[in-house]
Amino acid sequence: MLHRIETTRLELGMYIDSLEGTWLENPFWRSSFLLSTPEQLETLVCSYVVWVTIDDTKGKGLPKPAEPKKVSKSKKSSILPAVSEAVHSRSVVNPMPIQDYKPLSRRERKAETKKASAIIARSRTAVMSLFEDARLGNAVKADKMAPLVDKISRSVDVDPTIILNMSRIKKKDEYTYLHSVAVCALMINFARKLRIPEDQMHDIGMAGLLHDVGKTAISDDVLMKPGKLDADEWTEVKTHPHRGAEILEKSKGVSDVVIDVCLGHHEKMDGTGYPGKVDADCLSLVTRMSSICDVYDAITSQRPYNEPLSASQALAKMGSWTGHFDKLIYRDFVNCLGILPVGTLVRLSQGELGMVIGESPTDFSAPIVRAFHSLDSDKAITPVDIDTSSDQTQDVMAIEDPEIWGFSDWSTVSTALMATKAA
Repeated sequence: MLHRIETTRLELGMYIDSLEGTWLENPFWRSSFLLSTPEQLETLVCSYVVWVTIDDTKGKGLPKPAEPKKVSKSKKSSILPAVSEAVHSRSVVNPMPIQDYKPLSRRERKAETKKASAIIARSRTAVMSLFEDARLGNAVKADKMAPLVDKISRSVDVDPTIILNMSRIKKKDEYTYLHSVAVCALMINFARKLRIPEDQMHDIGMAGLLHDVGKTAISDDVLMKPGKLDADEWTEVKTHPHRGAEILEKSKGVSDVVIDVCLGHHEKMDGTGYPGKVDADCLSLVTRMSSICDVYDAITSQRPYNEPLSASQALAKMGSWTGHFDKLIYRDFVNCLGILPVGTLVRLSQGELGMVIGESPTDFSAPIVRAFHSLDSDKAITPVDIDTSSDQTQDVMAIEDPEIWGFSDWSTVSTALMATKAA
């Protein structure tokens, strides 16, 4: 039987049936062979090939999954296991964003876009109604939201870029409601890429949809304030995770996973988050995922007190923070979105090095790259900007390590490149 597997999970004795990627990325002259030497394994793991297919009838089968990491648990933490040893032991070299859904034709994409638009409109109305019930002190009717979670999940399965693109477009006065829809879609997409079991997918989507329900207990004057919050207002805002958990605990059909995320989505890995300053060992995998999805959508959305960042700018900013996110889980998030952060060094298909400076205005998964160095001549070239969504001759082939190419002070180089006028 054939199995698709990440190269970092390969073991000696496995039979490689095929390698994913272009022939330029293939470190071997053939694509089918028995993985029999440590040198072969090291070469493959350190190549630009992220996924391969193995044949267990000709060699060793899939490795056994690692045992979940055992951690101490606080009152409402870790309904799902904390981050597994398998996640923490991975070390993907130069990971490339992955796409594991079938590309749609123009006609199919138009139809799916229309469906996604209807889902978002219906979700906005439903979330507004749910939040109003919570504001009046009524229990949340999670069962009424279940069909919406299923529709969002289906849209993500068909092509996540459609609903994720559309859910980023929010007016200031609808941010609170559509933020919940966007985080739901982001959580489902993230969970799919992490291969979380299907029977947990619905609860994860519901957690995204209900994670901010506690904001119904915060006054609109504070939530919609265009300027900086004062100390008392900020103290009030920081109560919304606890208030949300209290609302959900009184409601029927709400799983512990949903409550866990509601309570913990503002906690940080270094223990400085709120409301409980919870230690990282007590944060479940889904809670770690939710903090990333929540912040990403927040800083890429139009809000009363700030202008949105582009997706690639947001990822670059989030990646620079220390102590906030689980770094390995964050890397998986970047990978599953298919967005390269601003400042990333990449190799282009026409034999050039370039730096990501943004993303296409029509497709956030297509980077705009400033090419500046020829690999053929090994010399600098006049910088030129390439929109990979419209230029059919250029594509990003791999993420590169600046130090390998002699850019030991990449931050200085990237700052200078960003300020350079391209041809």
